[in-house]
Amino acid sequence: MDDRKELLRALVEEMPRYISSLVRFQVAVAHQLDMPVTDLHALGALLETGPIGVSGLAKVMGMTTGAVTRLVDRLERDGYVRREPDRDDRRRVIVRVLPERLAGIVRYYEPMDGHWQRKVDRYSEPELRFLLEFLRAEREHTQSQTAQLRIGGRAHGTRRRSGS
Repeated sequence: MDDRKELLRALVEEMPRYISSLVRFQVAVAHQLDMPVTDLHALGALLETGPIGVSGLAKVMGMTTGAVTRLVDRLERDGYVRREPDRDDRRRVIVRVLPERLAGIVRYYEPMDGHWQRKVDRYSEPELRFLLEFLRAEREHTQSQTAQLRIGGRAHGTRRRSGS
């Protein structure tokens, strides 16, 4: 078989395996923190978006505002986030991550970060540019596919209940 075809096949096979291993790592971290994995994902989303209202976070997470309100209640109770008035619209409340509280989470990612740093230190600048462009493009594509599922599939923030 052609080396390029074999390499492409192996790459296409490996990507979902890699993504699944990352998801399982997230689940393991959430278990160590005794936290639902969605709460950990919400913290990640808040780090990406910055301070945001509950409805905005619900949209990012693909959850109902009621479910995200309960999620934020848990994160606030455990000291990971704080609700505060929006400076631009005092009627609105935003959710802000408390960075000082994240040290207990970051420690689980430090071995992965160190590993990544050692790996990428060996790459040339053009290889690093390729990796960055690839990851950004694939993140954008994944976000687009997620949006398509939410538009064309089951309504966002809903799921079948057992017995339904």
